[in-house]
Amino acid sequence: MHILVTGANGFIGAALCRRLLELAEQQPQRWPLERLTAVDLSTGALPTHPLLCPMQGSFADSAVLATALATPADLVFHLASVPSGRSESDPALGMAVNVQGTLQLLDRLKAAGTAPRLVFASSIAVYGRPQSLLVTDETAPAPTLSYGAHKVIGEVLVDDYTRRGWVRGCSLRLPGIVARPPEPNGAVSIFLSNLLRELAAGRPFICPTSATATTWLMSLGRCIDNLVHAAQLDVGPRRTFLLPPLRVPLGALAEAIGAEFAVADVGKLMSWQPDPWVEFNFGSYPPVSLPVAEAAGFRSDDSLRALVRAALDGS
Repeated sequence: MHILVTGANGFIGAALCRRLLELAEQQPQRWPLERLTAVDLSTGALPTHPLLCPMQGSFADSAVLATALATPADLVFHLASVPSGRSESDPALGMAVNVQGTLQLLDRLKAAGTAPRLVFASSIAVYGRPQSLLVTDETAPAPTLSYGAHKVIGEVLVDDYTRRGWVRGCSLRLPGIVARPPEPNGAVSIFLSNLLRELAAGRPFICPTSATATTWLMSLGRCIDNLVHAAQLDVGPRRTFLLPPLRVPLGALAEAIGAEFAVADVGKLMSWQPDPWVEFNFGSYPPVSLPVAEAAGFRSDDSLRALVRAALDGS
């Protein structure tokens, strides 16, 4: 089995590569991995392993992609993208990578003629600020950022290429995945990870939302569980799923961090300084009801305390 991961050096990508290598060792009959090609602009976060082939460069570079797919892939995890803040400040780059790059990848997979499995990492950015009081499996996208629009386009392309039998793909709308490393990555939502990390260490934090702002969160470990599950899923007519998140008021998140890590007077460490743009785009998420996604086997974290614990111990 040849697996390709784009965005492999990122927060999610590096964790996914580690999990895939573990599965190849622990379940060789189910995961008969022969090569894991890991493509990203840098590769420093990737483990050293005889089955791992790190490849430095952009997946949107046709030469890099041609080399990565010189041996046809059996399974592709397409995680690479220009994230929300960077896509807003540099729309040409966002379009070139998120849209044209994804189309080029799909055309390469089509040309191989092997109909590989494909898991496309979409985003809750497709919803913009949800206008309904409840988001369900049927809620239509209404993006308010270029990044969200790019992800909708990617979903439509994956669906159409699957319909035609060129790939066997599905798209997963990822909620906020925590806790990301502290270095900037161009995603405005990184403040959620910073909040977790700073409060757990007993340090003060200025939050760009109100305490009543609500967001959708998932731990890294549960995200990887869902990505791996999607790779084994026999998709039918429905090929796009919102991963079931925990809906979290940020004030309650601060309290859960204090309780889990025994931080006294955690409320005194918080300064709430709402930025209307951040609150609109990242702090206004309603409840969810996702029976179709759950019936397909996708799962949220078990509780807010469990999410906090998993997010900060890396599991």
